[in-house]
Amino acid sequence: MSTIIKNYRNSFVDVQNEELRILMDPWINTANEGSWAGCGGLKYIIKSLKKKPVDYIFISHLHTDHFDYKFLKDLKKYQKKKFSIIIKKFKDNRLKNKIKSMGCQNIIDLEDYKVFRLGKFSNFLILPQLSASNTLNAYINYDLDTSCIFQDRNVNLYNQVDNAYSEEDIRLVLKTLKTNKIDINFDLCFIPYCAASEYPQSFLKIDRKIEKNKIINQRLKNFFHISNMLRCKNIIPAGGSYQLDSIFHKLNKFLAIPSFDEIKKMMILKKINHFNIHNSKKNFYLFKNKELELTAYDYKNYFKNQFSLTTKNISYFNSNNQFNKKEIKEKLKILDKNLLEFKKKLYQKTNSKIKFIIWKIHPLKIKNIITNKNYIEHNVLEKEIGKKKKNLLKVHIFYKALLSIIENKCSWNEIQNHCLFERKPNIYDPDIVFWINLYKFK
Repeated sequence: MSTIIKNYRNSFVDVQNEELRILMDPWINTANEGSWAGCGGLKYIIKSLKKKPVDYIFISHLHTDHFDYKFLKDLKKYQKKKFSIIIKKFKDNRLKNKIKSMGCQNIIDLEDYKVFRLGKFSNFLILPQLSASNTLNAYINYDLDTSCIFQDRNVNLYNQVDNAYSEEDIRLVLKTLKTNKIDINFDLCFIPYCAASEYPQSFLKIDRKIEKNKIINQRLKNFFHISNMLRCKNIIPAGGSYQLDSIFHKLNKFLAIPSFDEIKKMMILKKINHFNIHNSKKNFYLFKNKELELTAYDYKNYFKNQFSLTTKNISYFNSNNQFNKKEIKEKLKILDKNLLEFKKKLYQKTNSKIKFIIWKIHPLKIKNIITNKNYIEHNVLEKEIGKKKKNLLKVHIFYKALLSIIENKCSWNEIQNHCLFERKPNIYDPDIVFWINLYKFK
């Protein structure tokens, strides 16, 4: 029997062979607190269960376009057969605990590079996160994301998901795999070609169209280099692709996400012909004895973005918090004073200081953000640390969103793209963006 591989959207990959079916990062519903559009793919997946039930689900990391809690609950409801969930053995158990909270006890947590037998001839292994992005960073230990490899008699599949490997990272991964005697002759590779970043669409005082093109060119350069290093003939641009929903949809025109045609055009321009790229929106992939056959896809009407253009999926809009400037300032003052010492030390090591511009109305709903003055300014840890830093990150944020973050009711990871930003100078500091995850009472 052959092995069938389908890439529905983003990093959602469905692999089926004669002995099992594994889903990688299934994502159907709205993500990132309602700011990313969901799709109607649940009906297709439920229908497909009659032909082939799901045996395993791999979740690469905690972000909601990869860990779709509602989809997993729905699958548990509609599929009688039990399935196991594969994750990395993270030091931080948040992902594992969330999976347990939905009543799923069949959790397989694997160490990096450890080969796990899914069946008689099907293997799986997890690759670690090595950095936060393609930009070098040194102060925060990133152990949040993963990539993976699936192997059977028909195919050796590498799925990078949206784990931001640099060229140096790829060299290290391939070297480690070779040392562990793991086959690195891949037949099909899923490589990220864009980053799920807030830049440039959420940044003020820049030319977002020019910056969009710069980012696309940078990402495609990395995409081509990584694809070349893997020495695989069949590459699928995947991961990091999404559309903004709700009040954020007006920023979609600035998203640094190239179309498949743009990628192909760049390959022709650069005379890159030592590997083929395939469009998942037009094909799925059938492998038999390592040979690839492209097959017309049968799910075209199911996985299109569905836009709601409302704020009903954004939980903090339902908060009862009032815009009381005195109370908000006092709360932030207390937070700065009582912030754990290790968090303060990490902040001190980063290159930037943070200033929150806290708005009564959501920044994206303000017609002229330059002239409007209905906000509160707060310099994080200003008396202790902030003034010593030259670089500045200004975060324009809705007051209900900020209060939800510091009160640990929602995650900065999920709603950082709900904000507008300014950088002085305009230099990316991944550590300071990540650090805001720590800015809370618990």
